Amino acid sequence: MGSFLNVVIYRLPRGYSFWSPASHCPQCKSPIRWYDNIPLLSFILLGGRCRNCHRPISWRYPLVEGVTGFFFFLVFVLCCWKVFNFSAMVYLVKQLFFICLLIPTFFIDLEHQIIPDSVSYTMIVSGIIFSIIQRFFYSSILGVASGALIFLVIYYISLLFLRQPGMGVGDIKIAAGIGAYLGWKLSLLAFFLSFFIGAVAASFFILFGLKKMRDKVPFGPFLVTGAFIALFFGRRLTEIYFYFFW
Repeated sequence: MGSFLNVVIYRLPRGYSFWSPASHCPQCKSPIRWYDNIPLLSFILLGGRCRNCHRPISWRYPLVEGVTGFFFFLVFVLCCWKVFNFSAMVYLVKQLFFICLLIPTFFIDLEHQIIPDSVSYTMIVSGIIFSIIQRFFYSSILGVASGALIFLVIYYISLLFLRQPGMGVGDIKIAAGIGAYLGWKLSLLAFFLSFFIGAVAASFFILFGLKKMRDKVPFGPFLVTGAFIALFFGRRLTEIYFYFFW
């Protein structure tokens, strides 16, 4: 799946087909043999370079493959390690599908500063469908509404006072999708974490001269990071918060 997500990340924003042509080096266009297309292992054996043109292979490829495998394993451990029934199976499929939507969102927005509608709408619709199966519907709908509303407010306030949008339209849609999967409680935590991490990162960029005050920084990666933290640690973080502050 990590290898396929790399295909999505490279081809979707460029409008290419996922299926044709077959995998090839983006630089010399030579087809990639099956034994050079084994996730992680082929990258190591090839020394991070194309077999034909010897140009470097982007580190994104093994990174996406490794991160995908790690998160898949983590979801399995959390939901199916001891018990595997229908409820656990639905939870497993739901979270794996969520991960497969979050990872392309992170890397596509990071590189192209766009979040394709096909990813956002798929996240919203599939999140609602899973919520119906899990009897999680009302929380999911509230999550969609809260995500869209919060980011719409930021969008229009920024337009009013700064004369430019503070959020991209893609951020609004993907926030709604995250709300559909996490429900309103965990999605609010995810949004708070994304703002916090984004503020820290922006301060770092400005402090070290990597960005200027008015430079655009893609917010999708911060939303995805907040969603992952909320997905795996959200309930525990919420318990800690209420234990110390309520």
